[in-house]
Amino acid sequence: MLNQEEDQRVFGCELIQMMAVLLRLPQVAVSTACVSFHRFYAKRSLSKFDVRHYAMGALFLATKVEECPRKMRDVLAVFVHLDQKRKGIQPPKPLDIYSQRYKVFKECLVKAERELLKELGFILYTEHPHKLILNYVKLLTDDMTTLKKLSQYAWNFINDSQRTDVCVRFAPEVICCAALWMGARIHHIKLPSNPAPPWWELFDTCKEDLDEVARQVSALYARRRARYVDLSHE
Repeated sequence: MLNQEEDQRVFGCELIQMMAVLLRLPQVAVSTACVSFHRFYAKRSLSKFDVRHYAMGALFLATKVEECPRKMRDVLAVFVHLDQKRKGIQPPKPLDIYSQRYKVFKECLVKAERELLKELGFILYTEHPHKLILNYVKLLTDDMTTLKKLSQYAWNFINDSQRTDVCVRFAPEVICCAALWMGARIHHIKLPSNPAPPWWELFDTCKEDLDEVARQVSALYARRRARYVDLSHE
Protein backbone atom coordinates (compact mmCIF):
# COMPACT_ATOMS: atom_id res chain seq x y z
CA MET A 1 0.00 0.00 0.00
CA LEU A 2 2.88 2.34 0.84
CA ASN A 3 4.40 1.90 -2.62
CA GLN A 4 1.02 2.59 -4.20
CA GLU A 5 0.70 5.81 -2.23
CA GLU A 6 4.18 6.89 -3.31
CA ASP A 7 3.22 6.13 -6.91
CA GLN A 8 0.13 8.31 -6.60
CA ARG A 9 2.14 11.22 -5.25
CA VAL A 10 4.53 10.89 -8.18
CA PHE A 11 1.59 10.62 -10.58
CA GLY A 12 -0.02 13.76 -9.13
CA CYS A 13 3.15 15.82 -9.52
CA GLU A 14 3.69 14.55 -13.06
CA LEU A 15 0.11 15.56 -13.86
CA ILE A 16 0.85 19.04 -12.50
CA GLN A 17 3.92 19.28 -14.73
CA MET A 18 2.08 18.09 -17.85
CA MET A 19 -0.80 20.49 -17.27
CA ALA A 20 1.64 23.34 -16.71
CA VAL A 21 3.32 22.67 -20.06
CA LEU A 22 0.00 22.81 -21.93
CA LEU A 23 -1.03 25.94 -20.01
CA ARG A 24 2.39 27.53 -20.66
CA LEU A 25 3.04 28.20 -17.01
CA PRO A 26 6.42 29.16 -15.52
CA GLN A 27 8.40 26.69 -13.42
CA VAL A 28 7.69 28.63 -10.24
CA ALA A 29 3.98 27.83 -10.58
CA VAL A 30 4.79 24.11 -10.92
CA SER A 31 7.04 24.25 -7.85
CA THR A 32 4.45 26.03 -5.73
CA ALA A 33 1.74 23.59 -6.85
CA CYS A 34 3.88 20.54 -6.02
CA VAL A 35 4.72 21.85 -2.55
CA SER A 36 1.03 22.56 -1.84
CA PHE A 37 0.14 19.10 -3.16
CA HIS A 38 2.66 17.36 -0.87
CA ARG A 39 1.71 19.49 2.13
CA PHE A 40 -1.94 18.57 1.63
CA TYR A 41 -1.30 14.82 1.43
CA ALA A 42 0.98 14.94 4.44
CA LYS A 43 -2.25 15.25 6.44
CA ARG A 44 -5.00 13.96 4.16
CA SER A 45 -5.63 10.44 2.91
CA LEU A 46 -4.90 9.50 -0.68
CA SER A 47 -7.78 7.02 -0.53
CA LYS A 48 -10.29 9.76 0.30
CA PHE A 49 -9.03 12.63 -1.86
CA ASP A 50 -8.43 11.83 -5.54
CA VAL A 51 -4.90 12.86 -6.57
CA ARG A 52 -6.11 13.91 -10.04
CA HIS A 53 -8.46 16.52 -8.65
CA TYR A 54 -6.07 17.82 -6.00
CA ALA A 55 -3.17 18.04 -8.44
CA MET A 56 -5.44 20.16 -10.64
CA GLY A 57 -6.57 22.21 -7.65
CA ALA A 58 -3.01 22.79 -6.44
CA LEU A 59 -1.94 24.03 -9.86
CA PHE A 60 -4.99 26.29 -10.19
CA LEU A 61 -4.20 27.88 -6.82
CA ALA A 62 -0.50 28.20 -7.69
CA THR A 63 -1.33 30.23 -10.80
CA LYS A 64 -2.98 32.79 -8.54
CA VAL A 65 -0.19 32.81 -5.95
CA GLU A 66 2.53 33.24 -8.59
CA GLU A 67 0.55 35.86 -10.53
CA CYS A 68 0.15 33.85 -13.72
CA PRO A 69 -3.60 33.15 -13.48
CA ARG A 70 -5.41 30.91 -15.95
CA LYS A 71 -9.15 30.69 -16.52
CA MET A 72 -10.92 27.82 -14.83
CA ARG A 73 -12.28 26.57 -18.13
CA ASP A 74 -8.75 26.40 -19.59
CA VAL A 75 -7.45 24.45 -16.60
CA LEU A 76 -10.39 22.05 -16.86
CA ALA A 77 -9.97 21.65 -20.62
CA VAL A 78 -6.33 20.66 -20.19
CA PHE A 79 -7.15 18.33 -17.31
CA VAL A 80 -9.86 16.55 -19.30
CA HIS A 81 -7.62 16.32 -22.38
CA LEU A 82 -4.85 14.61 -20.37
CA ASP A 83 -7.35 12.35 -18.61
CA GLN A 84 -8.72 11.17 -21.95
CA LYS A 85 -5.22 10.66 -23.29
CA ARG A 86 -4.34 8.55 -20.25
CA LYS A 87 -7.45 6.41 -20.82
CA GLY A 88 -6.66 6.01 -24.52
CA ILE A 89 -9.82 7.78 -25.71
CA GLN A 90 -9.46 8.61 -29.41
CA PRO A 91 -10.27 11.07 -30.72
CA PRO A 92 -10.41 13.17 -27.53
CA LYS A 93 -13.69 14.99 -26.99
CA PRO A 94 -13.48 18.76 -26.37
CA LEU A 95 -14.99 19.89 -23.08
CA ASP A 96 -18.22 21.80 -23.73
CA ILE A 97 -18.48 24.55 -21.10
CA TYR A 98 -22.27 24.37 -21.28
CA SER A 99 -22.46 20.63 -20.64
CA GLN A 100 -23.25 18.69 -17.49
CA ARG A 101 -19.81 17.12 -17.84
CA TYR A 102 -18.19 20.54 -17.49
CA LYS A 103 -20.33 21.28 -14.43
CA VAL A 104 -19.19 18.07 -12.73
CA PHE A 105 -15.49 18.77 -13.35
CA LYS A 106 -15.92 22.38 -12.25
CA GLU A 107 -17.44 21.23 -8.97
CA CYS A 108 -14.48 18.88 -8.46
CA LEU A 109 -12.04 21.75 -8.97
CA VAL A 110 -13.92 24.13 -6.69
CA LYS A 111 -14.07 21.46 -3.97
CA ALA A 112 -10.35 20.69 -4.33
CA GLU A 113 -9.48 24.38 -4.15
CA ARG A 114 -11.57 24.80 -1.00
CA GLU A 115 -10.10 21.74 0.74
CA LEU A 116 -6.54 22.75 -0.12
CA LEU A 117 -7.02 26.25 1.25
CA LYS A 118 -8.62 24.91 4.42
CA GLU A 119 -5.91 22.32 5.07
CA LEU A 120 -3.03 24.68 4.27
CA GLY A 121 -4.50 27.53 6.30
CA PHE A 122 -4.46 29.79 3.23
CA ILE A 123 -0.64 29.78 3.38
CA LEU A 124 0.50 28.90 -0.13
CA TYR A 125 3.63 30.96 -0.73
CA THR A 126 6.89 29.04 -0.36
CA GLU A 127 10.62 29.51 -0.93
CA HIS A 128 12.07 27.33 -3.68
CA PRO A 129 15.66 26.04 -4.00
CA HIS A 130 15.96 27.12 -7.64
CA LYS A 131 16.80 30.70 -6.74
CA LEU A 132 19.80 29.55 -4.66
CA ILE A 133 21.56 27.65 -7.43
CA LEU A 134 23.50 30.41 -9.14
CA ASN A 135 24.78 32.02 -5.93
CA TYR A 136 25.87 28.68 -4.51
CA VAL A 137 27.67 27.62 -7.69
CA LYS A 138 29.49 30.95 -7.93
CA LEU A 139 30.83 30.41 -4.42
CA LEU A 140 32.04 26.91 -5.32
CA THR A 141 33.71 27.59 -8.69
CA ASP A 142 34.75 30.45 -10.93
CA ASP A 143 35.06 28.25 -14.01
CA MET A 144 32.27 29.18 -16.44
CA THR A 145 32.00 25.71 -18.00
CA THR A 146 31.70 24.09 -14.59
CA LEU A 147 29.25 26.74 -13.47
CA LYS A 148 26.99 26.09 -16.46
CA LYS A 149 27.07 22.29 -16.07
CA LEU A 150 26.40 22.34 -12.34
CA SER A 151 23.66 24.94 -12.60
CA GLN A 152 21.78 23.06 -15.33
CA TYR A 153 22.02 19.72 -13.55
CA ALA A 154 20.95 21.24 -10.24
CA TRP A 155 17.94 22.89 -11.89
CA ASN A 156 16.81 19.57 -13.41
CA PHE A 157 17.48 17.67 -10.17
CA ILE A 158 15.37 20.10 -8.15
CA ASN A 159 12.53 19.86 -10.66
CA ASP A 160 12.65 16.07 -10.41
CA SER A 161 12.84 16.20 -6.61
CA GLN A 162 9.41 17.83 -6.52
CA ARG A 163 7.86 14.48 -7.40
CA THR A 164 8.93 13.34 -3.91
CA ASP A 165 8.10 14.88 -0.55
CA VAL A 166 11.61 16.21 0.11
CA CYS A 167 10.28 19.68 -0.68
CA VAL A 168 8.23 19.61 2.53
CA ARG A 169 10.73 17.68 4.68
CA PHE A 170 13.92 19.60 3.99
CA ALA A 171 14.89 23.25 3.68
CA PRO A 172 15.56 24.72 0.21
CA GLU A 173 19.25 25.03 1.13
CA VAL A 174 19.52 21.28 1.72
CA ILE A 175 17.83 20.39 -1.57
CA CYS A 176 20.05 22.80 -3.49
CA CYS A 177 23.21 21.36 -1.91
CA ALA A 178 22.07 17.82 -2.71
CA ALA A 179 21.45 18.87 -6.32
CA LEU A 180 24.93 20.38 -6.62
CA TRP A 181 26.57 17.39 -4.95
CA MET A 182 24.83 14.96 -7.32
CA GLY A 183 25.68 17.16 -10.29
CA ALA A 184 29.34 17.18 -9.31
CA ARG A 185 29.34 13.37 -9.10
CA ILE A 186 27.58 12.90 -12.45
CA HIS A 187 29.88 15.34 -14.29
CA HIS A 188 33.05 14.34 -12.37
CA ILE A 189 33.48 17.87 -11.08
CA LYS A 190 35.71 18.32 -8.05
CA LEU A 191 34.19 20.59 -5.44
CA PRO A 192 36.26 22.27 -2.70
CA SER A 193 37.46 19.44 -0.43
CA ASN A 194 39.44 21.11 2.32
CA PRO A 195 37.45 24.03 3.64
CA ALA A 196 36.72 24.20 7.33
CA PRO A 197 33.86 23.61 7.71
CA PRO A 198 32.89 21.45 4.64
CA TRP A 199 31.31 23.42 1.78
CA TRP A 200 27.76 22.21 2.45
CA GLU A 201 27.90 23.47 6.03
CA LEU A 202 28.53 26.94 4.66
CA PHE A 203 24.97 26.68 3.30
CA ASP A 204 23.39 25.48 6.57
CA THR A 205 23.28 21.83 5.45
CA CYS A 206 24.40 18.67 7.21
CA LYS A 207 25.77 15.68 5.31
CA GLU A 208 23.07 13.33 6.62
CA ASP A 209 20.26 15.48 5.19
CA LEU A 210 22.12 15.99 1.92
CA ASP A 211 22.58 12.22 1.56
CA GLU A 212 18.91 11.53 2.30
CA VAL A 213 17.67 13.96 -0.36
CA ALA A 214 20.09 12.52 -2.90
CA ARG A 215 18.98 8.98 -1.99
CA GLN A 216 15.29 9.74 -2.39
CA VAL A 217 15.66 11.45 -5.74
CA SER A 218 18.02 8.73 -7.04
CA ALA A 219 15.44 6.11 -6.04
CA LEU A 220 12.87 8.05 -8.04
CA TYR A 221 14.91 7.52 -11.22
CA ALA A 222 14.83 3.76 -10.66
CA ARG A 223 11.05 3.57 -10.23
CA ARG A 224 8.68 2.39 -12.91
CA ARG A 225 6.46 5.02 -14.49
CA ALA A 226 3.70 6.03 -12.08
CA ARG A 227 0.16 5.17 -13.13
CA TYR A 228 -3.09 6.39 -11.68
CA VAL A 229 -4.86 3.99 -9.33
CA ASP A 230 -8.17 4.69 -7.63
CA LEU A 231 -7.18 4.02 -4.02
CA SER A 232 -10.74 4.48 -2.78
CA HIS A 233 -11.39 0.91 -3.91
CA GLU A 234 -8.22 -0.54 -2.47
